[in-house]
Amino acid sequence: MGGSQGSKPEVPEELRIVLIGKTGAGKTSIMNTFLGKAAVMKNSFASDEAPCTTETAPFGNQRLVLADTLGLCHTSKSKEEVLSKIIASTFQFDSEQGPHVFLYVHSWEDGFTTHDVERVKVLRRIFGKEAMRYFFLLITHIDGDLSGGQKNQIRKFIKKVGFKTQKYCVINNRGNENRKTKEQKELVKEINEMVENNKLRNYTKEMFEHAQEVLRKQIQKSKTQRQMGAVDQHVATVAKALLSPVLPADFVTLVLQANVWLATKFDNCLTQ
Repeated sequence: MGGSQGSKPEVPEELRIVLIGKTGAGKTSIMNTFLGKAAVMKNSFASDEAPCTTETAPFGNQRLVLADTLGLCHTSKSKEEVLSKIIASTFQFDSEQGPHVFLYVHSWEDGFTTHDVERVKVLRRIFGKEAMRYFFLLITHIDGDLSGGQKNQIRKFIKKVGFKTQKYCVINNRGNENRKTKEQKELVKEINEMVENNKLRNYTKEMFEHAQEVLRKQIQKSKTQRQMGAVDQHVATVAKALLSPVLPADFVTLVLQANVWLATKFDNCLTQ
């Protein structure tokens, strides 16, 4: 963006962030850290037909709008329902304008597996190749500083999944309050830099609809389409309740069909 050399980067007054990741990655904890209190409970998705939990937190001169989504590989929700909730959450802020960033939260544990890579590629199919410029990686459950080997693994993961920014941040679970505050500031700083590189533009519904059209053509050519059974009635009812407020009626059915196809084709990475 314009401005004289050395000026502060231009940032949106309201920074919209959707947190996505596997169940147990620490999305809810990250959200509560920004809120400064346990405002969001891990069982806060009690209603099947309600989208994500959204909270607002002041941070510096900005207002963070944080959307906590159902975890991928959820143990008590169907894969189709989880995907539908994530999509509904994306446009919960605004019917046309989605988030400035998809914050992909990954618990370090043993690094990255093939399923971890495939899981992000599912999201890439849902939201489109263009969406990868809106994804930012946050690593959690790290004790101490990253080793050179760990940093190399992270760089390889970012390259494999196709995130446009090579940058990432780490939250140290056992850090003191000063360290956590520093890590929060670093995370928001890096996100703002990415948003500025995207010219302050949000991910949009137009991008999503284009991505779904590309996915629909892929499904039509796929052998997996012939293996798909009838959509479970409960899954269909929940999906329509979630998606109808944010998507055109005729588009909801196409998105549901796509989610069923993804749940069938990528069953392992969405359950493990």
